[in-house]
Amino acid sequence: MSAHAAFRRQPVPGQFAQQLKAITIPAPTRGIIQSENDAFMGPGSCIISDNWFPTMKGVRLRGGTVRHCDLHALDATAWQNNHAYAIGVSAFDLDQSTLWIATTAHTSAASGTFAANRAGAAAGFWTNMSYVIDQDRKPVVSGFNYVSGLTQKMFAGQQTKLFDVTGTLPVLVKSGQTSGNYVAAQMTNLSGDYLLVCNESGDPVLRFDGTTWLTLTTEITGGPVPGTATNLTYVCKYRNRLYFIEKLSMNMWYLPIDSIQGALTKIPMSGAASKGGYLKFLAVWSVDAGDGIDDKLVAYTSEGEALIFTGNNPADPLTWKQEGRYYVGQPMGMNAHGTIGGDLLILTVEGIVPLSQALQKTSGELELAMISRNIKRMWREEVAARFAHPWTMFRWDEFGGIFVTFPGGQPGNRYALAMNSATGAFARAVGWDAMCFLHMHTEMYFGTQAGFIMQAEVSGFDDGNHTKVPYVATLVGGWEMLQARAQMTHMRQARAVFTARAMEPFIPQLDATVDYIVTIPPPPQPGEDLGTYDVWDQGLWDHAKWDQKTVTNPMNQNTMWVSIGKTGFSHAPIVQVSVAQKIKPAVELVAVHAIFEQGGVNV
Repeated sequence: MSAHAAFRRQPVPGQFAQQLKAITIPAPTRGIIQSENDAFMGPGSCIISDNWFPTMKGVRLRGGTVRHCDLHALDATAWQNNHAYAIGVSAFDLDQSTLWIATTAHTSAASGTFAANRAGAAAGFWTNMSYVIDQDRKPVVSGFNYVSGLTQKMFAGQQTKLFDVTGTLPVLVKSGQTSGNYVAAQMTNLSGDYLLVCNESGDPVLRFDGTTWLTLTTEITGGPVPGTATNLTYVCKYRNRLYFIEKLSMNMWYLPIDSIQGALTKIPMSGAASKGGYLKFLAVWSVDAGDGIDDKLVAYTSEGEALIFTGNNPADPLTWKQEGRYYVGQPMGMNAHGTIGGDLLILTVEGIVPLSQALQKTSGELELAMISRNIKRMWREEVAARFAHPWTMFRWDEFGGIFVTFPGGQPGNRYALAMNSATGAFARAVGWDAMCFLHMHTEMYFGTQAGFIMQAEVSGFDDGNHTKVPYVATLVGGWEMLQARAQMTHMRQARAVFTARAMEPFIPQLDATVDYIVTIPPPPQPGEDLGTYDVWDQGLWDHAKWDQKTVTNPMNQNTMWVSIGKTGFSHAPIVQVSVAQKIKPAVELVAVHAIFEQGGVNV
């Protein structure tokens, strides 16, 4: 080529339009799915759903928690004015329901509140012990409720004490107990509404009449230890009769019909079971979701056998009979069961089993009928890690969910299982250190390892009325092939569509992970907290302005298009939101839209 040929004009290469495609990924209304092949996951599934609760239309941010009461509040006397405090002396702040310990010897102020004294003359003299978890703070082990007319009460048990936790300051009911794992049964007769309470170690049976607690002794005759009402570890009402379990045995005892005291009669059950062990709990199974003549009494053993009985009078062989014996699975605790509709759900080492399915299927077929089938891997991991703690489950009808405790765990690794009771979709409530659940006036509460009773689904913080801990909601959707199986694809951009209140202070972060390896980026910063609205039940008295506009109905919002820039042969969208606000968030994810470009096949 001559020196001049190199400078001749050359034709410009033709222009090619980018081959971009778009896809809509619906919100994972089916919840966490671990039962499908990663390369062929169905729509509406996700890999991780932490603090995103599935609904019928999408997934919504969970609400925060507030501290209802501290069971250790009675460990210290109330703070006093003009009082000499030595180092190590504890005091309780009645106004803020917080527990403090003196780190400097001093005399408190002659007037004013404890909070004002801590902020003023005694600044730095106290350490807040209300949220410091150490060996001196005892966990809440179990809880139960009492309902009579308009009266509703909650009770919670620690290892050695039982408390009334209806109010924000606990009331000691009983001390000197040897177990905090309680169960209660309510009986109504002509004399009133009574609650009979047993615990797992067989301490004397307690009875509550709505006002006064009584430790039963000679009120119950017969039994494992006559005249003491001890060694009875479980109580259940079935057809207007109270039944009890004898401690670590296969013996069941019962009282006369409609009775809250009297002579116990023994029913030996060892011949009814085939695998041995001891009776773990009793439950009523209703075939028709009601309370009638077709109800069954289920005696469940420690080895996983369900013994089914029916009848009105165990003393009459013509009306009392055993209808069957079925192997279901080893239970996760004596309170590890609950009802939904007409079925009895049992938490076993294998999963959540509906009793109706155990009667119809072999042990191999039962695996496919478990409610927890979609989270089988998670369930087995949690059982292996937390088997030492008693598990419980609770159905919160007003919320439309079923909750299961995953008790124990270290800070940063505490959560509970949440299930939509209508769809069976699962998610995790990360940050809920739930050891047991309670219910009062349509609201749900849970007990923690630190001895707190927390109210769920309120506020936009965890412990929103004290430490105000922000929490992060992380969603990792199901694996998507982006219409190009086996081909490399490049996800360029994505946007998320939400239903939220106008001016909802949330800043969503979109990302993606590829090739079946879940890599979660750091969470985003929370949005600016605008405080409470000047509306009823949110605005502060003497601060909120009158005649303000009402909060508008939820509206659709989206993140606009956000750069993703991830290349791989499979993609999973990631949506994260950090929540740190005074009011409960009202955000529901509808869908994620993505723009991608198909490539070739790497060989």
